[in-house]
Amino acid sequence: MERGKGKGNFSCFCTESVGTYGINGFGRNSREAIEDLHVVVKECKEMAAEKGEEFPDVEFDVRFDVGSFFDYYPIDVTAFAKYIGMNASVLRQYVTGLREPRQEAINRIREGINKLSEDLGMNLMVERPPVSYV
Repeated sequence: MERGKGKGNFSCFCTESVGTYGINGFGRNSREAIEDLHVVVKECKEMAAEKGEEFPDVEFDVRFDVGSFFDYYPIDVTAFAKYIGMNASVLRQYVTGLREPRQEAINRIREGINKLSEDLGMNLMVERPPVSYV
């Protein structure tokens, strides 16, 4: 999944052809692009059936670039930048596609996502108020 420059320019694609078909989807946001990808798969199955061919069942392993990740998951970019110790303005430029992140920055963002995932998985939420108010 990739976010192109500007607004509403998302695309996702299979890195390998499925049979003789290239599969990709486009949309104004990452979710639309994924939905379009599923529509394309359905259309490819129909075209293959018309030709008497068999189209395999496919499953997708979606991998996001920085911009599409923050579009798909509604995480506050400024708060996340603070969480990982990155300049928020720079991260916003990566998210909007105005600036291409270097591998070092991608690794830092990926590590931050992994850390956030671990922190959320620690079940740190309070289940009930610690004090009863009368």
